[in-house]
Amino acid sequence: MKNIIYFLIILSLVSCSSRKEIVLQKIENFRSEKKDWNNLTKRILNDKTVNSKLGLLIEPEELDDSLANELLKKEIVSITVGNNKDCQRVEYQKGWENFIGTQYLIWTTCDSLKTKKGYYEDLSPIEVFGIGEKWLTWIDTDPI
Repeated sequence: MKNIIYFLIILSLVSCSSRKEIVLQKIENFRSEKKDWNNLTKRILNDKTVNSKLGLLIEPEELDDSLANELLKKEIVSITVGNNKDCQRVEYQKGWENFIGTQYLIWTTCDSLKTKKGYYEDLSPIEVFGIGEKWLTWIDTDPI
């Protein structure tokens, strides 16, 4: 029984380490596409349909074809938007991915601490990674 517990602890540590490495690689990939993400975010914040559904979960299919296709191409399953002059926020949700969980990308003017490049917080089962320039990503490893 003791050996099984040790095995599970080691497996858990290896899994967390690998997940974090995968997420950090995804952040690097995101950085190379940041200009596209910034342009997409501007379009979303200016979209009439989006602004009629602030605070609600919006699926790509609810938007015009151009936005919907771009979101689907980026593997986004839904967005949630807050859009007032003091605090703007666009949260992009990706689907569940093995070894990672569900990834959320957030552009926000509301949180300068968590969006700082290199920020990291482990809130089990959630991990938050600051990307920089108003961007962060958080990972939810709970499949429920």
